[in-house]
Amino acid sequence: MVKKEGLKIQATKIESEVVLDCLDFDVLIVNKDFKILFANKAFLNKFLLKRNQVEGQHCYKISHHLDSPCKPPNDPCPIEKVIKTGKPSVEVHTHLTKDNKKSLVNVTAAPITEDKKEAGFLHIALPVKEKGNRAIDMKDALNKTLDVLRIVNLYQQQMEDIKKKTDLLEKTKKDLELKVNDLERFNKLAVGRELRMIELKKKIKELESKLLK
Repeated sequence: MVKKEGLKIQATKIESEVVLDCLDFDVLIVNKDFKILFANKAFLNKFLLKRNQVEGQHCYKISHHLDSPCKPPNDPCPIEKVIKTGKPSVEVHTHLTKDNKKSLVNVTAAPITEDKKEAGFLHIALPVKEKGNRAIDMKDALNKTLDVLRIVNLYQQQMEDIKKKTDLLEKTKKDLELKVNDLERFNKLAVGRELRMIELKKKIKELESKLLK
């Protein structure tokens, strides 16, 4: 079981499953140590792996069968570039599936921020087009990654807003319950006082009747 990387990155991972599992290309959420926090269904199907075989493993181990991070000249690591620059990056990689099937992909990495600091990375791999301009192809991959990141961020923000509203409703409910309890105690005291007043008036009348005899 993967240890979660803090509250917000954990929320991103959980909430992203809804969005990222709908996409038909490979998507990972990777932490600063290159460990996979989340792999979408498209990635798992392509690499012939189950989620518990991937999460917690290093991305370079799963996609490159390496024991250390990807290095130039063959496979420059876009995540390392993001760490250095703070900006999204794209590189061309050769990925290997579980059965060593090769695929040439544009790998894009974009930072996931937490309190204005990098907490993890969105890692997307898109097939390189056999024909066409390589620079345009890489730019398209980068733009698609940024679109996905915006959708994830929007979804996460909506979930956070819902949680805040839920918390507010829960607090309002508890406040109302306290007020109701206070009112019930007041009513008991008021009813008890009224009964005592009735009993007192009754005794006064009895005394008055005795005095008048």
